[in-house]
Amino acid sequence: MVLTGWPALTAYWLLVAGAGWGLTSLIGLRWLPFERLAAAALTGLVGSTLLAFLVALALGPGAAAALLPPALITALACAKSRPWKRRLLLARLRPEFSTAGFRWSLTIVVATGLGSWFLFAHALQVGPHGTLVAAANLWGDWSVHTSYVQSFHLGHNLPPRDSVEAGTAFRYPFLVDFQPALLEALGQNLAGALDMPSFVVGWAAMVLVFQLATRVTRRPAAGALALGLVLFGGGLGFLGAYGDGCQQLAVSRPGFDSAACTHLSITTPSAVVAFVGHIPTELTHLPRFYDGQQQLDPPLPDLQWYEPLLVYWLPQRDFAFGMGMVALGLSCLWEAVRRRRLPLAISAGVLTAAVPLFNPFGYLFLGLSALWWSWRRGWWRGMAAALIPAALLGLPQLFFEVAGPHGSATGPLGPNLFPALDLGWLSHATSACTATQLQAGAACSSLYLTGASPLVILRYLGQTLSQPSFYGAFLGFWLSNTGIFLVLAVGLVTLAAARGRTPARARRLQLLRFWAPGWVAFLLANLVITQPWNWDNTKLLSYWYLVAAIPLAWLLTQVPRGAWLRVLAAVATLTLVLSGVLAELAGLEGRSTTLQTQPSGATATLAGPPELTVAREVERRTSPKAIFLTEGQPNDPVTALAGRTAVLGYYGWLWSYGQPLAARYRAVQLMYAGCPGSGPCRLGYLLARYRVGYVEFEPGDYNRIAANLAWYRSQHLPVVASAPGYLVLDVRSLWR
Repeated sequence: MVLTGWPALTAYWLLVAGAGWGLTSLIGLRWLPFERLAAAALTGLVGSTLLAFLVALALGPGAAAALLPPALITALACAKSRPWKRRLLLARLRPEFSTAGFRWSLTIVVATGLGSWFLFAHALQVGPHGTLVAAANLWGDWSVHTSYVQSFHLGHNLPPRDSVEAGTAFRYPFLVDFQPALLEALGQNLAGALDMPSFVVGWAAMVLVFQLATRVTRRPAAGALALGLVLFGGGLGFLGAYGDGCQQLAVSRPGFDSAACTHLSITTPSAVVAFVGHIPTELTHLPRFYDGQQQLDPPLPDLQWYEPLLVYWLPQRDFAFGMGMVALGLSCLWEAVRRRRLPLAISAGVLTAAVPLFNPFGYLFLGLSALWWSWRRGWWRGMAAALIPAALLGLPQLFFEVAGPHGSATGPLGPNLFPALDLGWLSHATSACTATQLQAGAACSSLYLTGASPLVILRYLGQTLSQPSFYGAFLGFWLSNTGIFLVLAVGLVTLAAARGRTPARARRLQLLRFWAPGWVAFLLANLVITQPWNWDNTKLLSYWYLVAAIPLAWLLTQVPRGAWLRVLAAVATLTLVLSGVLAELAGLEGRSTTLQTQPSGATATLAGPPELTVAREVERRTSPKAIFLTEGQPNDPVTALAGRTAVLGYYGWLWSYGQPLAARYRAVQLMYAGCPGSGPCRLGYLLARYRVGYVEFEPGDYNRIAANLAWYRSQHLPVVASAPGYLVLDVRSLWR
């Protein structure tokens, strides 16, 4: 009898906690208050998922694959570790944190726990009659995650292949979606399988960020402020908050004079009072950081830096894994380098090796940090101890992820070629050029590296750096998008070079050495575009912001001694987080759209009754390995609920992965066209080539494909599923 349901799920989480506790006992880190608790939650989930994947390759993603790995890790760690009585959670607090540190840590643990639970419990919910309702800001992202989760659970996708592009390698860091499939195998529903691990990892990552900052600065208050910056840090987008609220008020309140949005009048006080309740929720980057409204006179141009909590932590499931593993890895590396502890460096290297399976950018940043800190310290043995296991175990997976196609210069929805040189990142209007176009005299703000010789690269760099406007645009861009963050950074460098007690403490804490790898990453992200979508460089810049925010949090909490300086520090802190706080309020409230319409709500339906009907029928009447021709709807029930494989899923996802899709896109167009005319028809050949067993007709036109439903109906094909807006036909008879 296989254990399932709540007993199995309870056993799973207890075993994961035991596995994490055992794994952390093997790390020779002197744990800070509650640091080990968060580390155990994260490492237990990561280690169990890694081993479970290997077990599932042999046994499938069932209950055995879910329960055996954490049980085995727990047993081995217990056999290896010292007596448990010497490993109590709070047994060895550092003296400087024994009182104040404990209170701060307890406050952060409880606050982040409650906050994470509230956010992730509302991420994906089961509505009436089994419908799935998602938070509005993660509907698009979690559609692909549900597709991958269901491909493992219902589609038997092992060894893994990309379920939204049939027949291609799965180069996405898929373990973040493999783990929820294990929970489903134990009886958890889809919403809980995604929400629960997201909550655990998100909470653990937040606590580990706080503990890292506390460890580096020796000030729990600085740790709390650093965590606030990492969660809410933003730019000067709050300068447009009044205009946004005023414009939305003009839409939602009949008779309101919209002129009050641009000049002072008798109605201005009403707008000031009401704008907080009318901040829009759309998180697009123009014209302002936290909304999608089109103001006639935007306060600042080209705001691109999103609010981290709503745009990274919630929708991007690999981000919290990466942030937590990087925070823990940096803690181990920092202590190993400072104290020259070789076993701790090895532990950091092994932890780093696991990161590319969850977050490739985190792996690169940890490797950069280990290299930089060891080199600056002159500790070559430590460098080898950290980098050798990280390279031997982690580089194969990283190479596999980056060894795939790198896009194309032309495509149905535009070019997605990468990588590219792009000095200044998004601080200018991007016009990407190939080497041929640059040599022909085209004006290029970025250069594709494919086919570019060293001479062509030097020519591009020379042309860009010779333009005086480049420097002003670059500085203005980052001041707009981070506020006084860069100003404080310059202030900290100046302070560290001065004389006095506070500068001496900054040097003793080695704050500039700590944040140096982050600024190297900042320069790299402003030089090379690592993804087809240039905005995705924020995935690397997020780690820069993490390590840069920690010394600046120390500066804001350490330097102010007088009343006026404290007020100034408080105002400076407010300017750094206000945009993020406003965005969070707007997202929770669920207001507005980019078209200035009435409030749209904070949630969106991921799967309603029609989608559930189609998914049930597809799951019941088709093979788990069946391949479907779909029109690319993001929340397609065939992929997102039934876990089946599509010839071509939502084009926006695959475009951002760098897939060259022109040939496949044309094939999908031809297959949906049927054979309406006379003469030869390639339909049968294409269906057989892509192994298409079923064709789905669905609402919407996300991939811009014209579907000839009338022709397919005329063939009297067997109907597999039918619901309002949906029709699924069995087309295997057309192969001939």
